[in-house]
Amino acid sequence: MPAQRQCMLLMAVLLATRPGLAAETGGEKRDFEAAAGAFTNGFYARAEAEFDKFAQTYTNSALLPQALLFQAEARLEQTNYAGAIELLTARQPQAGAIADQYAFWLAEAYLRKSEYQPAADTFAKLIKEFPASSRLLEASIGQATALAKLGQWPRVVELLQQTNGVFQSAARTNAADKWVPQGYLLLGEALLAQKDYRTAEATLLPLGKRLLEPRLAWEWQFLICRVQLADGRPEAALTNTANLLSLANSAAQPALRAQSIAFKASLLERLGRPDQAIATYKENLAPGLPAQSQRQALLKITELSLAQNKLADAIQTLESFLAQFSKADAADRAWLTLGELRLRQEASLLGTNQTTVVRTNVPGATNYLQLALDAFQALAQYFPQSPLFGQGQLGLGWCFWLRDQFPESQKAFQSAVERLPLSADLAMAHFKLGDAEFRQREYRGAITNYNAVVGNEKFAALPEVETNLFEPALYQTVQAGLSSGDLAAATNALQKILAWYPNGFHTERAVLLAGQALSRQGDPARARRIFSDFIRLAPQAPLRPEVELAIARTYEQEAQWTQALQQYETWLARPRAEYYRARASFYAGDETNALTYFTNFVARFPTNDLAPLAQWWVADHYYQTGDYKRAENDFQLLSHNWPGTDLDYQAQMMAGRAAVGRQSWEDAKVYFTKLTGDKTCPLDLHLHAMLALGDYWMSRVSTNKLADYGEALGVFNTIGNDYPTNPLAVLALGAKANCLLQSSQYDAASNTYQQVISSPLADVSARSQAEVGLAITLEKQAQAQTGAGQTALLKLALDHYLNVFYGTLLRGREQPDLFWVKKAGLEAARLAGDLGQWQPAVNIYGRLQELLPQLRASFAEKQAKARKNLLPIPE
Repeated sequence: MPAQRQCMLLMAVLLATRPGLAAETGGEKRDFEAAAGAFTNGFYARAEAEFDKFAQTYTNSALLPQALLFQAEARLEQTNYAGAIELLTARQPQAGAIADQYAFWLAEAYLRKSEYQPAADTFAKLIKEFPASSRLLEASIGQATALAKLGQWPRVVELLQQTNGVFQSAARTNAADKWVPQGYLLLGEALLAQKDYRTAEATLLPLGKRLLEPRLAWEWQFLICRVQLADGRPEAALTNTANLLSLANSAAQPALRAQSIAFKASLLERLGRPDQAIATYKENLAPGLPAQSQRQALLKITELSLAQNKLADAIQTLESFLAQFSKADAADRAWLTLGELRLRQEASLLGTNQTTVVRTNVPGATNYLQLALDAFQALAQYFPQSPLFGQGQLGLGWCFWLRDQFPESQKAFQSAVERLPLSADLAMAHFKLGDAEFRQREYRGAITNYNAVVGNEKFAALPEVETNLFEPALYQTVQAGLSSGDLAAATNALQKILAWYPNGFHTERAVLLAGQALSRQGDPARARRIFSDFIRLAPQAPLRPEVELAIARTYEQEAQWTQALQQYETWLARPRAEYYRARASFYAGDETNALTYFTNFVARFPTNDLAPLAQWWVADHYYQTGDYKRAENDFQLLSHNWPGTDLDYQAQMMAGRAAVGRQSWEDAKVYFTKLTGDKTCPLDLHLHAMLALGDYWMSRVSTNKLADYGEALGVFNTIGNDYPTNPLAVLALGAKANCLLQSSQYDAASNTYQQVISSPLADVSARSQAEVGLAITLEKQAQAQTGAGQTALLKLALDHYLNVFYGTLLRGREQPDLFWVKKAGLEAARLAGDLGQWQPAVNIYGRLQELLPQLRASFAEKQAKARKNLLPIPE
């Protein structure tokens, strides 16, 4: 209990025992002392009840004001802030000599209730009306604290710097008061928020000469470090972390030590010393530190190790931690990350075609898949209630899937579905659960889970799910429906494929499968309608000849020979038929025969005009299946055998991408550089090659990413400087902005995004993406600020999101890009909520429902959540 409150309570007890009280007040004295004892010992519920009983029993007692005050304080200690405010407000007129105490605790109640404006106003009223109050200095600090919470940093500085103000007067006359250091710390925070870094540091440094209690001393040093960092002096801040750690140890608070270690590590990371940063983060893996800090350390160690292509180091750290603390609170994160990294190792081996899925019988081989499985199973065994359990089950399902253990895979994916929150992981769990059921011929269950992906509006609001899973889920639904005889499910999914993805990767294959199934079912007319609709929607589809042949067969089924003959007359000669037979095999799901047919086609008809396309298919097949070395060789062969053609240059670019796929960075660089230096290369492909070269520098793993970003920027600048009027120059400018954002060059990124926005060559999609990128950059910049400075940047970011959302950026008769409208709207609503602007957030979700009615349910749910944050309208 604070000394001032204890003193006041003692005075109240002495008043209860003064000789002048009549004998019949003995019960009054006893009851007050009993309530006071309960309060002193921390039994606040009991104290509140007893003081309330006292107030009702002794309505004329001289101790009544004190009893009511302590009743209110007891409510505060129980976080019943509204009850304390109600009691103090109602009884303030009867406070008498302790009216200032009532005012103080009323203001304190508002502050604790996070009603900062009433708190600031009430503290200010106390200072004005009770200049002799013992709470004057504390009230001054309270007022400044409330204003700080409101982000009114200039007012905070004014209050605490005012020469004749309460704080400065107290600092001169009673420098030893415990509230004086608190005031200086608050003033330092305000000056930091105002970006007056040198004044902030000068204000704080004198506190270093005082003997502060350990926690306060740590806060002082941490604030100085933050000021130095914001002032662009990370080395100075790093030097001071030695004292920061020492003070954390003196305070004997593990959370402070963990925070100090994490801050030091972040400085080392910022200074480009990843190995030292990793070593520092490892200190947060020691026993006794908060589990959340350990989890953060594990994530950062893994992130930094992977950024340096040190996968083995990341794994070693995780395994060392788990060897000592396999069941520690933070071990759930370690087991999950270890499993994911082991699975990544397995995937890299599969991608380079160096091994088969199961290698338990290969001497000397590391069975990464088994190690991943062990890690995920350990997570499930040791942490069945962990929030990470669902992610672990998803990883476990993948392990069983890669081992062709489909029943076990199904069980794990089912557990993931049951435990994962709404996320891309949950969508993937549904999709893979459907795949596992499909492989076991449980087609109805498979259809249910594929529909759970496509039919959930909440998943439609996640761009990565819509982009990566919707089309394959629909195609799998077609296959499952046809396999189970559920033509309704198959045709319903097919209609969505045709409507949403008329030129999609799976569309042609799905059309053929569904149409052929209908023909077999004796409904050739309906099959023909499906084929005809497809040709109408995708007239340039590569598989169109096969679809036209299928139409001819439907006429045969109906004995309409004239129409069938007309269809057959469009069919091509033998080599072309061989080529399309290979394509039909592929789209029918028989990739093994398709590969054989295409390979044989190139060998049998090397001079046919379709031979380079067949060779392209073979190379692309190996690329898509992850056999990047074979793909690279076949693309090289295509370039060599058909030089000077468009496919020659495209094959060179794909060979470069295949080299990137197998992480042969220098080979990739050679391909892209060759294309950019070839004067005969078509300009459009030349510029695309330059963009690919820039992407190569941005994407490759290296120990010096800053240098790589510099190379990428050089490439993007060349495109812009040499081809300023080419539409691809705008793409290069956007890529440059993204590169600057990734390399944390936020000012330059902002300027570059602005150039895209202003460019007459930029279409609405490019400008929308740039507006969103600029908003993200401003949010990143705001993270380094506090108070008014931070709020200003966030409001500016909100403006840029709204430029897209409300169509402010549209030119002439342009139509908005709905993808970016949705993205900008969701981000704007989120940020408006972060800024406390809940009514605008609610309105944005309402407008999104009008713009995208197919996602109405998802937006309505978000709107309802936002509406809960609206303050009630005063009566």
